[in-house]
Parts: sequence; C-alpha cells; structure tokens
Amino acid sequence: MVCVGWWQVSADTLASSRFVVSPFAETVASLMLLERATAAHPGERAWLETHLPAYRRRAADDPVAALVIRSALAPRWTADFLTPVPGPRPARPGAVLLRR
Repeated sequence: MVCVGWWQVSADTLASSRFVVSPFAETVASLMLLERATAAHPGERAWLETHLPAYRRRAADDPVAALVIRSALAPRWTADFLTPVPGPRPARPGAVLLRR
C-alpha cells in the first residue's frame, strides 16, 4: 500500500464539500457491460440478451466508434471524458430567502 499524503480537513470544509458521481456513470457501466458481454447475475444476463444484438450491429456498422469505445474502456481505467465532473452545485431551495 502506498500512502500519498495525510489530509486534515476542518468540519466547515467537509460540511461545504460534496461527493458526486458523474451522471454518465450508469451509461458508461452499461456500455462496459455491452462491450465485455459478460453478465454477473441473471438480471444482467436478461438485459444483455435484449440489448447485445443491437449493440453488435451498431459496432459493426461503425467500426471507428467501436474502436474508440474499446480503447476508452480499458480494463483498469476509464477515459475521463466518458464521465465528466458535474457542473456547479445547484442552489439550495430557500437559499435566496435566507440571504434576504
């Protein structure tokens, strides 16, 4: 195990931070499942049986896109452009009222 550093974060900093997942995370996960064509459980197997034939046809029709997808979904790394960081934090409901 490699320890890169020790971070001390104040309660205020932690309270004002956010932990987010890219909105594209589920889409990329589905794309990975289609590309690898290996189901981990019966629900995935049924989903693959439904969607894999169309995915393979699409990949055959556009070999350049298929190559980009294969390259972007490397076994241990996902290209950053597939899951961009979400935009700015949305305003909290009532935040405008509190500022008045």
